[in-house]
Amino acid sequence: MQENILKIQKDQIKIFTHMINNEQISSLLEDKQISYKEFLETILVPLFNTFIKFLQNEKDIKLKFLLKNTLQKDELFLILRTFKNSIFLDAKNSSKLSDYDFTRRVDEVFDIFYLYLFKKSQTIKIVKDEDEINHLLNTLDENLAILYLDLDGKIENSSAFFRKLFLANNKKIKFKKIEDLIVHKSEATTFIEKINNEDNFNIDSLEVIKCDKSAFWVEINVEKREKDIIIIFKDISYRKSLENQKKVFLEQSKMAAMGELISMIAHQWRQPLQTVSILAQKLVLRKKLDGYVDNDILQKSVTDIDLQLDYMSKTIDDFRNFFKPESQKTITKPSKIIDKAIKFLHYILTINNIDFKLEIINDREISIIENNLIQVMINIIKNAIDVLLERQIESKLIIIRCDFNENYVIIEIEDNAGGIPAENLNKVFDSYFTTKHKDKGTGLGLYMSKTIIEEHSLGKLSIENSSNGALFKIELPVE
Repeated sequence: MQENILKIQKDQIKIFTHMINNEQISSLLEDKQISYKEFLETILVPLFNTFIKFLQNEKDIKLKFLLKNTLQKDELFLILRTFKNSIFLDAKNSSKLSDYDFTRRVDEVFDIFYLYLFKKSQTIKIVKDEDEINHLLNTLDENLAILYLDLDGKIENSSAFFRKLFLANNKKIKFKKIEDLIVHKSEATTFIEKINNEDNFNIDSLEVIKCDKSAFWVEINVEKREKDIIIIFKDISYRKSLENQKKVFLEQSKMAAMGELISMIAHQWRQPLQTVSILAQKLVLRKKLDGYVDNDILQKSVTDIDLQLDYMSKTIDDFRNFFKPESQKTITKPSKIIDKAIKFLHYILTINNIDFKLEIINDREISIIENNLIQVMINIIKNAIDVLLERQIESKLIIIRCDFNENYVIIEIEDNAGGIPAENLNKVFDSYFTTKHKDKGTGLGLYMSKTIIEEHSLGKLSIENSSNGALFKIELPVE
C-alpha cells in the first residue's frame, strides 16, 4: 500500500492534468467562471491531500473544504467521479498500481466522500431550481446504495446503486421489509428496535443477503425523517475479508514463532536436565563408594533437583501462557512485559554472546493485551539477533528503552548492526518482504507486528536508522 501511495503522490501532476483535460470538468469550470488556478487551489489540491490522508489511515480528517465553494452537490459528485477515474487511469498506465487491495481501498475512500455529500445534501431546505434537484437525485441514485422505508419499516423504494449491489435487476424490490435483508434474525430484531427508538444511528458491520441468497457485509447509516426512513448501505466485504486474512496472518506468524520457541524450550531445559542428571549420578556414586548416602547430602540433592524441576515447570508455563488465546486487556507495567519477552529469548542471547541492555526511564501501569506486545517484541528482537549474527558484528548489543510522555508509552528496541539499507527502509513492514534466506524468514513477523500495534492496539510502530543500527519505536496510548 505504501508503495502505491508514493506512486500516486509522484504522479500528482499527471492526475491533475487528466482532471483539467476532461471535457465535462472544463465545461463546468467555464460555466461557473472558475479559473484553473482557483480550481487547483480550492478544490483539487485539498481533495488530493485529503485522499492521501485517508489512504494513510490518518485520524480526524475534515471534509468541509468540499462545501467551501459555489458548486452544487451534483457538480461536486461529478468532480469526485472524475478524480477517481483519473486515479484509475493513472493506475492503468502503471503496473505498480494494479493492486487489488489498493483499488478496493480507493473505492472505500470515495464512498466516504459520497456519503459526506449525501448527508450534507439532506440539510438543504431551500431549493431554487427543480432541475438542480433532479440532477442531485440522479447523482445520488447512481452513487449511493439507498433504501427508503416507511415509518413501519416497510420498503418503499431504492436507488439504482442499491439494486445493483443487491443484484435486484429491476425496480421491483424482492424484499418486503428491512429484516428480510439481514442474515441473522437476532440482529434483525435489534436493528428494528434501534429504528423504533433512535432517529439517527450507524452500524459498523452487519451481514446482509442479496437476491441470489449470497451473504455479504455492509456498514449502515440510518436517518429517520418526518415521513420516511433513509438507510445507506456501504459494502465492506473487502474490509471483512482483509480482517480475516490478517487474523490468519497473525496465527501464521504465531505458528512460525512456535517452532523457534519450542527449540528455545529444548535449549533452556538442557542445562537443568544435565544438572539433575549429575545430581542423581552423584548419589549413585556416593552409595557405591560409601555403601550409604548421608541424609544431609540426600536432602540437599533433592532440594537442588526440585529447584531445577521448578525452573523447567515455570518455563513450560511461560510458553503455554504465550500461546493461550487472549483477547482481554490486563493492567500491567511495560517493564514486566519486556521481562517476559526477554525470558523467551534469554538462551539464544546468551549462546550467541549478545549483550543486552535495559533502560527503564519511566514505568507505570497500562491497559494492554500482554501476549500481543510480547509477540511484537519477540519478532523485533529476534530480527535484530538474526541481523547481528548475519553481519558477524564483533561486540553485539541490543538496547531496550521504556519511557512515557503525556499520551503514550514509548518502547524503543535498538541494535548495533549498522542499520537498514535506505532502499529497504520503507519496505520493512510490507507483508512477505524479507532479505533473509527463505529458510530463515517469511517476511510476516514485522508485518504482523505493525498490524498488532496499529490496528489491534491503536498505537504506532515505526523504524529509523540510528547512529548504531536499526531503531524500532513502539508507541502505545495510555488509557
